[in-house]
Amino acid sequence: MGQSPEIGHLPHAGFAYAGFDHASAVFTALAEPVLEVEQGERFALEARSLLTGGFFEAGEYEKCSIPVTGPVVVRGARPGDALRVEIHDIRIASRAAMVTLPGRGGFGAPLERYGHVVEIDDGGVRFDDGVTIPVRPMVGKLGVAPAEGEPSSSTVGPYGGNMDCNDVTAGSAVVLPVQVYGARLFAGDLHAAQGDGECSLTGVEVEGTVTLSCRVIPGVSVRRPVVLSGGHVITIGDGDDLDAAAQAALDDLLELVVADRGWPREKAAMLLSAAADVAVSQLVNARASVKASLAERYFSRVPF
Repeated sequence: MGQSPEIGHLPHAGFAYAGFDHASAVFTALAEPVLEVEQGERFALEARSLLTGGFFEAGEYEKCSIPVTGPVVVRGARPGDALRVEIHDIRIASRAAMVTLPGRGGFGAPLERYGHVVEIDDGGVRFDDGVTIPVRPMVGKLGVAPAEGEPSSSTVGPYGGNMDCNDVTAGSAVVLPVQVYGARLFAGDLHAAQGDGECSLTGVEVEGTVTLSCRVIPGVSVRRPVVLSGGHVITIGDGDDLDAAAQAALDDLLELVVADRGWPREKAAMLLSAAADVAVSQLVNARASVKASLAERYFSRVPF
């Protein structure tokens, strides 16, 4: 991981590459593909941020949007398969921004309109004098085209989307359910740092480039995204509220343990109660996302 002074700078020569001019406000099977790649082939996608387009500098924060770049067609991906997406590298710019908006955020008292620009250097986000946040680049939005509909890039669902899971970092993998031929993958919304919950509405929103590769797992069905990161298996649930999202994440993790161990659901649930962690990924958008995490050592064989 590292910072790139020029957003358009390729992280590695020779990769297939799509710039953020190929941006989409929705996850859709109808958009013209920006790339077509073989399984295992590395490719790079450029990502927009709050600072793209000039709206932030003009103080028009409500017009700031963070689309996704894509779609990328993965050869050999078919409905009913799973797609394993490897995150190899995340390169970010040296300047980022955050905003708050009235009526948004997870706090009791309403927040006012406020914008804040930060500089990034030496592995730190310079939030204020004497206040530095460690840089931990992550991908906020990653998903495939759904079989039906065109959900906003700012929402989350079974296809992935705006998960805002801060475990989606370089070296991690995300497993997604393929719903259309070619999968049609989108990615964007890079953060230099983000706490669990993204409670004020935004992470440290930054332009940059993410390098990915994909592998199809034929005939393996997953209901929702699964993240493999830092020695943990992490299921991502979504819902109209946090309770529904947490239940979805726990149900998916329970199913993985039962399939692996062959235990009754009740015994597997006891293991999760003793050893799994449940955390909020994002609570500020139209649909909430919650993650349930279990260390790989509790599986006889790590899934996917």
